[in-house]
Amino acid sequence: MSSKNPPNLANWLLSKMVGEELQEEFLGDLQEIYEERLSEKSRFLAMCMYWVDTLHLLFGFTSFKIFKTQNNNTMMLKSMFTIAWRNAIRQKQFTLLNILGLTIGISISLIIGLYVYHEKNYDNFLDQTNNIYRVNQPNIWGDWTEMSSTTGPNVADALREEVPEFREVTRILNQGSQFTSYKTKSGQVLSFKEDQLFWAEKNFFKVFDYEMLLGNQETALEAANSMVLTETAAQRYFGLDEALGQTIEMREWDGSSKSYVVTGVLKDLPTQSHLQFDVLTSLTSAKEQMDMHGWKWIWTAFSTYVLVDDGADVALINDKLQAIPPKYAPPTTKRIFNQSFEEFTAGNPWKLDLQALPDIYLSSDPPFNSFGPIGNKQFVQVFMAIGLVVLTLSCINFMNLSTAKSSSRAKEVGVRKVLGSLRNSLIRQFVFESVLFVSVSTILALVIVSASLDWFNLLAQKELTLEPVLMNPVVWLVLIGFVLTLGLLSGGYPAFYLSSFRPIEVIKGKISKGQQGKTLRNGLVVFQFSISICLIICSLFVQKQLSYTSKIDLGLSDENVLQIHNIEQFGFNTEVIKSKLEGIAAVTQVGKSFGVPPNVMTGDRYRSTEPDAQVFQLNNLRVDDDYLNVLDIEFLAGRNFEFERPTDQYSVILNQAAVELLGWTTEEAVGKHVAVASGNEDEFEVIGVAKDFNYHTTRQAIGPLILISDKNDKVWDYGAGLSFLSMKLNPQSIQTSSDLKRVLDQAESALNEVDASIPFEYSFMDQAFEDNFRTEQRMATVLNFFTLMAMIIACLGLFGLAAFSAEQRTKELSIRKVLGANTGQLTYLFSTGFVKLVVVSILISAPLAYWLVSLWLEGFAYRTPMQLGVFVLASLISLVVAILTTGYQSLYVASRNPVDTLKGE
Repeated sequence: MSSKNPPNLANWLLSKMVGEELQEEFLGDLQEIYEERLSEKSRFLAMCMYWVDTLHLLFGFTSFKIFKTQNNNTMMLKSMFTIAWRNAIRQKQFTLLNILGLTIGISISLIIGLYVYHEKNYDNFLDQTNNIYRVNQPNIWGDWTEMSSTTGPNVADALREEVPEFREVTRILNQGSQFTSYKTKSGQVLSFKEDQLFWAEKNFFKVFDYEMLLGNQETALEAANSMVLTETAAQRYFGLDEALGQTIEMREWDGSSKSYVVTGVLKDLPTQSHLQFDVLTSLTSAKEQMDMHGWKWIWTAFSTYVLVDDGADVALINDKLQAIPPKYAPPTTKRIFNQSFEEFTAGNPWKLDLQALPDIYLSSDPPFNSFGPIGNKQFVQVFMAIGLVVLTLSCINFMNLSTAKSSSRAKEVGVRKVLGSLRNSLIRQFVFESVLFVSVSTILALVIVSASLDWFNLLAQKELTLEPVLMNPVVWLVLIGFVLTLGLLSGGYPAFYLSSFRPIEVIKGKISKGQQGKTLRNGLVVFQFSISICLIICSLFVQKQLSYTSKIDLGLSDENVLQIHNIEQFGFNTEVIKSKLEGIAAVTQVGKSFGVPPNVMTGDRYRSTEPDAQVFQLNNLRVDDDYLNVLDIEFLAGRNFEFERPTDQYSVILNQAAVELLGWTTEEAVGKHVAVASGNEDEFEVIGVAKDFNYHTTRQAIGPLILISDKNDKVWDYGAGLSFLSMKLNPQSIQTSSDLKRVLDQAESALNEVDASIPFEYSFMDQAFEDNFRTEQRMATVLNFFTLMAMIIACLGLFGLAAFSAEQRTKELSIRKVLGANTGQLTYLFSTGFVKLVVVSILISAPLAYWLVSLWLEGFAYRTPMQLGVFVLASLISLVVAILTTGYQSLYVASRNPVDTLKGE
């Protein structure tokens, strides 16, 4: 290095940190100063001062690459924010429309996102979720086309024997509602009704690793009469700390009690679990039921779960399972039905199918007899689509309004380009404004979502919460990515469009105001209204279908029918209770039944007694001789049960669907005989044919039904007493709420006289039918709300474009007014273009809505007709809303004094 040259390292450092456009100037100045110092002072001092000057430049006031980036970026952001703020204030109306539209769209999308996330994350809290499968099989008591989530108890034994890839196989059995009691230290007896109680095998916790607060998972369900409670259940009985070793009595069907010892306490199950229970008892406690060897392949009441080894080929295992029923089930079909396996299955495959645990809740085709809650995959898909649509509409609004207002910023762009702004900096400015709008809207949306979740949870019957989700760093990354992506998508087109203006043309006014991108803007408006009108049509048809199903002739009288539950708990005292209820003045008749419409779920296999008769699956309902009179069931032939006739004990009544299935006419059926196609094949005479009535939900067509005497002891015995007593109330006696309360109090007193320990529970049949569509009604309300929001977003965009159009066409309309056009003509001229866009939207949306509604209605047996009036109504609503949206701007422009507009020309 020459003695006159400055330090090479300092020059290299400057070259790396200073922009190329400034290097020559800085290095030249430093060289001159260095040479002056070198002539006056020592070389060492000159070099030291050169380093000081270099570092001074780097940390002081240069525009270098690394260290100054933060300050420059801060200044740049401040400048961009200032420009964005000024433009927002200058265009208050458009700013409000943009933020309002985006906020509504993002709010709805976030709520829907929380709902979808909740629905799609069932059972994911378990450590071994991805290795757990439920074993499903065809519903062998039906037509074999529907899958069932339950199997016979021996299926688990066969799986343990045949499939070594299963690390664990476990079974659970739903006990339904059970009455329990606990005697406190003070001698007080506390009684409870447990609605969620399962029997479970001792290895249950090896498959489902729920968190246990007290007790040992390995042994908690090992001994007979062991019981495991959830934390809430333990607190209800005796508190958490004193739970272990306590004794709880459980009532048996004959009125006796069995003692269970608490051996464990589980942490409360998350709501996102397809299994929901408060009490588990050891399956070894059900030894008597489990010893029913003859029925172990057809007693399809057990949910069977398997835990597979890591890396196991599930598809290969599924293939292996198909050989198990033909190998193990034939002895059962021969013993019970006197049929070979092939005869019993009638060519239908008895297959075992593994269903992954995370897929159970949102199954595309939920199997029959599922334990716990079942989600609606169709609703989730519909809401996902609505969320995307609403968000898309919001983005379209932003793009439309931004490009529409581009002409008002054209001169700004031209001047900034003349002053040296690069296209990239202009794009950065407009994208920044877009991201800023989206950020503000997202923050407002989070506030709105937090405030409205309680309402949504009440409506959707969910427990969605925002706070735990926001505690997840991944969610924040997603939100940031969402803001940036949406900002780029929403602001990208306006940014490139605005920055493409040539400054000379802009300054000379050669850019026609508001015409650039007009076709695109109109197309986006058509898209918005097409989606909104489609949603309106769908919402109207949903309401129409729900109204239609509520007015269907059920074939029975469901009004003023009071149903008393828990009757089976009274054992053999049901006749005493019935007599007491008949003594209530407001009661006209009382009937007994096992099951009540619309929840008749039991069935069996029957055939006619004619040679080579085919076996059919019939739903059955056990009733006494008063029950059909309570429901005002109409007879087409024959008569009702009359138990004064001894032969009626073994007689049956068929509905129309059953008669047709068996191949008879209504008149032929009376006097014919049917036989149970199992066991001893006892034969029963048909004494009547009842007109079809809905004993299931009206979503389903009426199926074949056989009505059996409650005194018939030759068919499956469902218990000593029947489950329900139904009371027909005199409507004249229950005209006020106090009248109804008096009747309920009298009914409760009648039951308490027999056994006061059994809770009084009741329902009304008409309400039960309505409850079958409660989910649809809730979702319809949500759909209506989302449809309204989508329409508001579309109208915000239309209003903004109308306002912009009014601003651009003010002089044109003023000149027309000077030339003689009146206010009505100007209003018509201004609005016609927007109305045409809505008409085009109607033509596009109608076929799409027709297709979507048709798909949805396929899930109903009784469907409302696709009437043209609904499409006309939706079209009128859209046109009226569009006219009202643009009407204000139309009247405002048309009524202005042209002198005020043209005086500056």
